[in-house]
Amino acid sequence: MAAESIAPIRFESEQARVLKNEAVAAGVMRMRLEAPRLASLVQPAQFIQIQTDVGLSPFLRRPFSILRADRQAGWFDILYDVIGVGTRRLETAATGDRLDLLGPLGQAYTPPDAGRLLMVAGGVGIVPLAFLTWENDAVRETGKLLMGAASSKRMPDLDALLPDGLRVAAATDDGSSGHHGFVTDLIAENADAQTTVLTCGPHGMMARVAELTAEAGLTCFASLENHMACGFGACVGCTVEFRDPEREDRRYRRVCLEGPVVNAHQIVW
Repeated sequence: MAAESIAPIRFESEQARVLKNEAVAAGVMRMRLEAPRLASLVQPAQFIQIQTDVGLSPFLRRPFSILRADRQAGWFDILYDVIGVGTRRLETAATGDRLDLLGPLGQAYTPPDAGRLLMVAGGVGIVPLAFLTWENDAVRETGKLLMGAASSKRMPDLDALLPDGLRVAAATDDGSSGHHGFVTDLIAENADAQTTVLTCGPHGMMARVAELTAEAGLTCFASLENHMACGFGACVGCTVEFRDPEREDRRYRRVCLEGPVVNAHQIVW
């Protein structure tokens, strides 16, 4: 499942060229970046850090998971919410612009060998789950993705983001598309005793997924979206608290190094 030990840190710096930058939903953008070295290396659940401006503001890079990669063509896609200074700068990037990248960062996720994988996404949390389906035939053929959004305006065109053949169910808070209610409402009817659940999205949604799967006795992993300032463990700004650690000095762990995928039942929500 998630990595049992921390792999050596190895990442590249690359000047990427913007190939495409387009809106896919209200306030949600998809950017395609030509970065051959990173496209050849990145694996599901890993992320890259983008310097959104060459000046000092915003000073910190922004972390982004990978939606899809074409290793032969040398490009990959990211999906992002336009919510702050850094992402507003990205929104203005035009075809041909250059962006400075670091990556791939974080531990890759390996899906279970047996049973079925149920993926529960909220908003741009679909990104690492979608990449997993593009990269893994078994997940694409036997798994299912549950996608939640606030409304149909915030729901991207899933056919454009996901590979053919993947089973999908959608939910919106206001009932304007798919199930009327939270995406977590759909877990019970789509899981059995052999199902492993992988979730990514807003903190509250992932906490609820962890709660429901614990009650049902299901294995659950969460791909966390903590703020990762450096991305390689130096700043210790993305720590998460673990329950009942084997050693007290292991109670807090860095998501960027020991994640982003963690056992959802072992952390303090």
